[in-house]
Amino acid sequence: MDMGPCPKVQSLQLRKEYKEAKAKGIDNYDRELEDAIDRLIVECDRKIGRALKRLQEEDAKAAIAISVTEITQSPEILKLSKQIKEKMKEADMHGNIQFFFFLFSKLTA
Repeated sequence: MDMGPCPKVQSLQLRKEYKEAKAKGIDNYDRELEDAIDRLIVECDRKIGRALKRLQEEDAKAAIAISVTEITQSPEILKLSKQIKEKMKEADMHGNIQFFFFLFSKLTA
């Protein structure tokens, strides 16, 4: 994007001194700016790397949680859970915890 010539008045003497200093390598403001930008880029890359690593760890945890949910929501598990709840109600009604273990052992056998 061309914005045209700079609207500010620049001293020809200062411009000449700047170009001479740059040629001699005394004051290289462009290089200092590039170095500052490079440091910022490295810092940003480091932050992005840490964030990506954290996301990968969270994705792994989420994948485990999803697989556990899939297993616990399977029809067979739901059926067994329902049977266990029914047997728990029967055991509570009879007030005998040994009766519950007896029924539970029959269910799992």
